[in-house]
Amino acid sequence: MLTALLAIAGAVCWRPALYATGLWVDGGQPTVSQTLFEDPSASPSASQPARGSGVIASAPVATPTHTPDPKALAAALAKVPAKDMGTTSGVVLDAASGELLWSSRPDAGQIPASTLKLLTCLTALDVLGPDKTFSTRVVQQGKGIVLVGGGDPYLASKPAKEYPFPATSADLAKKTAAALKKQGMSSVTLGYDESLFSGPNWHPSWPQGYHDQVTNLSALWIDKGKPDEKSAPSQTPAPTAATVFAAQLKANGITVSGKPTAAAAGADAAEVASVQSLPVSSLVQETLVHSDNAAAEVLLRQVGVATGNGGSFTGGAKGMQQRLTTLKAWDASTRIADGSGLSRNNRVSARVLGRALHLAAASPKLRPLLEGLPSAGVTGTLHLRFYTPASEPGRGWVNAKTGTLSKVSTLAGYTRTRQGGEVVFAFMSNNPKQEWNVRSWLDQMASTLVTCGC
Repeated sequence: MLTALLAIAGAVCWRPALYATGLWVDGGQPTVSQTLFEDPSASPSASQPARGSGVIASAPVATPTHTPDPKALAAALAKVPAKDMGTTSGVVLDAASGELLWSSRPDAGQIPASTLKLLTCLTALDVLGPDKTFSTRVVQQGKGIVLVGGGDPYLASKPAKEYPFPATSADLAKKTAAALKKQGMSSVTLGYDESLFSGPNWHPSWPQGYHDQVTNLSALWIDKGKPDEKSAPSQTPAPTAATVFAAQLKANGITVSGKPTAAAAGADAAEVASVQSLPVSSLVQETLVHSDNAAAEVLLRQVGVATGNGGSFTGGAKGMQQRLTTLKAWDASTRIADGSGLSRNNRVSARVLGRALHLAAASPKLRPLLEGLPSAGVTGTLHLRFYTPASEPGRGWVNAKTGTLSKVSTLAGYTRTRQGGEVVFAFMSNNPKQEWNVRSWLDQMASTLVTCGC
């Protein structure tokens, strides 16, 4: 507890300055170790307290469980202080049946911030399937080769030391060099093809200050366009990726003559080598636990491509609307501008977020959405949350996606009640007077679901 509070105190020194400039967003926070105890059958109780216990409750499965009493639930939530929290809304649903147990302005369209990623990831799982992978290829074209981007958001330059072990350009270079040497080739020209995605690579509603939060979008990048952790992302990630790949080919005995140039890979070009991305289920989980803006935008464009609407902001948003309408997770208030929630032009209701979470509980295909949510006080963007005495009982039991922009705070996820019920929830606040306090309100609302005795 003391360690968490000291970490938060240190963060306070610089975060208010970002709020003042309107550039504070959540995203990119590291995940702590997930080697933790888990008992899927457990519920918070006097005999097994939830307060800082480090237990991560398993994602709910849509099977009949204890259903909380709506009147008792409403009475418990009404006791949570909500002064100066701005325009708020929320829902609580039974995870198994989708029954609405509690609501406050459930159909009001609010700026969702990063909770929009729940809709992006749900659509990606539905459209693409959890096992889908994306291929980064090298094809032969004349006496040269072309590096073809397949929209892998986590393509890395070198092997990772920890899970989830994404595909690497180092592996692709090794395979490519071996194949070329078999043909007796030791020198090639190198082109790069990022044409899978289209349209602007930066959303017009994003401030330029967001370059530390999201990369200029491309179907081809390595390490998200960052040569190292201390550098800002490249604003030209595709040629940067080609330059990295050229150096890796040289290290494997293949010389690249000239400078890598943009090229269109022919449809009949012979494949030299390829590497496969992590499956969509893993991409979704990484996107959610880290609130990864760049990965969410790539998934949005993959949805656009897969639905035949094109790999752009507009195409992805159109594909999302089509699929979410079919899933009955869309209403008249919904507006989709991007996939990450960075845009203030997005609008989503608490009911839509709750519906998305219920769908994930009801379908094995969509369940990775829940499995990727950070655990309160333990992992991802929630690892420094739920630290007040009123919200501490939710630590380890609440699993949720955060959403944070200046004057916007949201929280949506699931938890298990003391009586063994499983619920999904969404709580939203726009324009609160006290931006630090509103997060405590969100955390306390979620923790009340754990302890309400309903």
